[in-house]
Amino acid sequence: MGKIRVTLFLLIFINTIHGQLTDQGGFYGSTTILNSHILQEEREIQIYLPTAYGRTSKKYPVLYIVDAQRYFLNGVTFQQNLSWQEIVPEFIVVGIHTDAQHRRTLFYQESSKFIEFLEKELIPEIDSTYRTLDERIYFGWEMAASLGIQIFMEKPNMFQGFLLASPTHISKERLQGVSERLKNHTDRPAELYAVLGTVENWALDSMYSLDSLFKEHPIKNVQWKFNLSETENHYTTPLTTINEGLKLFFGDYGPIRFYSLDEFEAYGGIPKLKEHYRKRGEKYQVSEDIHADTKHYLLVQALNESNFEMFELFMLEFDGKKFMEDYYKQARWFDRFANYYLANDKLDETIETLNLGLQKFPDASILHFSMGNCLKAIGKIEKAKEYYSKAIQIAKANNEPVLETYISKLNKIN
Repeated sequence: MGKIRVTLFLLIFINTIHGQLTDQGGFYGSTTILNSHILQEEREIQIYLPTAYGRTSKKYPVLYIVDAQRYFLNGVTFQQNLSWQEIVPEFIVVGIHTDAQHRRTLFYQESSKFIEFLEKELIPEIDSTYRTLDERIYFGWEMAASLGIQIFMEKPNMFQGFLLASPTHISKERLQGVSERLKNHTDRPAELYAVLGTVENWALDSMYSLDSLFKEHPIKNVQWKFNLSETENHYTTPLTTINEGLKLFFGDYGPIRFYSLDEFEAYGGIPKLKEHYRKRGEKYQVSEDIHADTKHYLLVQALNESNFEMFELFMLEFDGKKFMEDYYKQARWFDRFANYYLANDKLDETIETLNLGLQKFPDASILHFSMGNCLKAIGKIEKAKEYYSKAIQIAKANNEPVLETYISKLNKIN
């Protein structure tokens, strides 16, 4: 009886640990078994949900990973790393486990059967169980990559993105099918990103043929990029493919940055920027406001180019004071913008900006020092001394290297 109890305890303990590892919100995601009538077998499916999934009601794009036993965690890792800085949105990752022998049959000789499984069983199951957007991405390596090419030509509505690592078995039939689709055009947008190492000489000719088809029949809403890499090989291409492919597919998601005001004006200015973020918000179910990082980039660019007129326009358009109060996590930005106002003889705005900064960072010596400079400039010497003294007090307590500068400034007006 004692042994039975110990055995039951161990089983419960093991199941508990397994449940923690495959929890929906955990790093490993969850694993389920899908009984496929089309394939006449059970399929192990791995699912990872974004960390915010349970706290929101929004829908998410889905990345489907073939050969999940190898590459599922790569999809999860890149999702987490790239979404952290909003380079890509959070998305669901679905992994399809395969075995070494069976996959070769399903991805080539019986490829139509596997495509039917995706179309009629797996994707409907995922869409009915989880909150998904009509934004699906397919990842495949080797034979699974060329299967993706077949899906692109035969099922234009199934996936909008294809990440193809080291494609092999690109047959004449598949090339012909791609050619026909490109010649007949399509209203359905698609983006394809393929990576092949130069050392993979067995696949070079077929990939050159595929690449030439996309170049010969360009279509506006079908984007093709082929990366022939001198540094990757047959087993490392998946990492580059997933990372770079996701960034390309979600190229409209990350905050826009302009590296000159001329570039901003050529883009279309504020109206075009608002239109972009409105469409982005609708597509990904996020805020339709201009991204805070874009606002920051534009303000700094105007400052760097000494274009005070554009700086004021941006501050007015972005509700600048409120934006600064919410966005900036360092006192130096309030100081920098205040000094820009001061350099343009905008004393009221200078003081207002410094006061905003001091409310948020009351122990920032740099803001007290700059307030002293501003008050000195308008002749309020005694008040300026108070701020200089406060800056010195804070700098001494923190052993700041600017202490001597503060002391020298105060001594000059004593």
